[in-house]
Amino acid sequence: MTTIEPDLCRDAVVVLPGIMGSELVETATDTVLWGLADPGWYVNAWTTGGSLRALAVTDAERNGLTGRVQATRTLRVPAFAPSLRGFEPYTKLLATVKRFVVDAAAVREFAYDWRLAIDYNAAELAKVAEEHLKSWQRHPKGSRDARLVLVAHSMGGLVARYFTGVLGGARDVRATITLGTPFYGAVKAVVMLSTGRGAPLPLPRRRLRRLAQTMPGLHDLLPTYRCVDQGTSSRRLDATDIAALGGDQELAQQAFDRRAQLLAGGSAGLHALVGVQQPTMQSVRIADGIAEPLFYTCLDAPHGGLQRVDRRGDSTVYRDAAAPESLEPAYLPQSHMALAASEEAVAHACAVVTGRKLGPPLGEGGVGLELPDVVQAGEVFEIVAADVEDPAAVTCNVERIDQDGSRLVDRPDFGKRRIAGAAALQESSLVARAMLPKPGMYRIEVHRGAASAVSQIILAIESSTSNGADQADLVE
Repeated sequence: MTTIEPDLCRDAVVVLPGIMGSELVETATDTVLWGLADPGWYVNAWTTGGSLRALAVTDAERNGLTGRVQATRTLRVPAFAPSLRGFEPYTKLLATVKRFVVDAAAVREFAYDWRLAIDYNAAELAKVAEEHLKSWQRHPKGSRDARLVLVAHSMGGLVARYFTGVLGGARDVRATITLGTPFYGAVKAVVMLSTGRGAPLPLPRRRLRRLAQTMPGLHDLLPTYRCVDQGTSSRRLDATDIAALGGDQELAQQAFDRRAQLLAGGSAGLHALVGVQQPTMQSVRIADGIAEPLFYTCLDAPHGGLQRVDRRGDSTVYRDAAAPESLEPAYLPQSHMALAASEEAVAHACAVVTGRKLGPPLGEGGVGLELPDVVQAGEVFEIVAADVEDPAAVTCNVERIDQDGSRLVDRPDFGKRRIAGAAALQESSLVARAMLPKPGMYRIEVHRGAASAVSQIILAIESSTSNGADQADLVE
């Protein structure tokens, strides 16, 4: 009888989460600051009190005195932040990758303090990666010839590429797999930092903005491509723009310098998966201290001037910003925070881990999903399914996320309808109306065809807290 060997990876694997994808604990008190299992905590944190204050980066931390906060592990339960929306846990990705290696000991998760800069976290990764590789090479099922495979979501890809391209880690790395990594940044980071003068913002977004203004890690997500629409031309952002919008000029300049180093490191061994088809901020118009998000890309027109094209993306990173220019990536219609949890993305990562030949294009028959990040409990809001015309071809599930999982609360129906002026709608768009019964975290899933459902997590809050006075400052 012929024995068929299983197609398993014999290298050491490190899994890196994205921004806000690691649990953070205050070292002195052993208090969990981020990644709590209770979904209700996020409602309270973003609308009342000062429970997020400890997450703000202090002057001491900014000057290199770290250790006050420790990253313990990757997210095991969903989390939520306004604008960035919901964060799916990394349990499926970790469990599946472990099935495709010769022993589970070959896989290690790298939790990191995502508040801090990518160069700091890349240096921490270098220590962990070296220790993990040596340990695996000594393992009974390991090999002296084993190398590293890095699987990274979102910001984790920037940390991984800084490690390989700037700190010299490439010599030990066979492959780096990135899922929705903002190699050229994300306009959403600019909008999050914007002061919003003259534009009322819901309380949760004001709290996130104040927190983000202290974080080197958030500044590391600023876009470096030409994204400022000036009418007849476009340009790149600079650090003075960020300062005028409410960000930190020094942190912005340091972030731009780090990005230039990272991109100069090339793309050898890189396998990028790019989220597509979702309404995504791609450019900005700046006026009076406000960054107005624009859902199109500014390109040079053939005969001069600007050509404005909606390239879409994964709802956070626009498609051309999620891979180096020299690389041909794989594409998947999915939202940014759900990428690392989707069946197709996990299968893609495992195919690269094992060295298998990749299959056909991912996620055929997908759908674009547009909905608010924060809604008021008990009030109707709209769920928009873009790029689909037949209501019978698309379904929607609304799930409430509880400590013990999630449960279905609604299956709203879609009807064809165009909304003039909506940011990213096309003629072939369907609209469903839904209402969330009480405050909490909810997962919205829209399914079409053979692809996995496109999903996003949103937050429902009490109507009295949506625009109330922000009395508890995050930063004193």
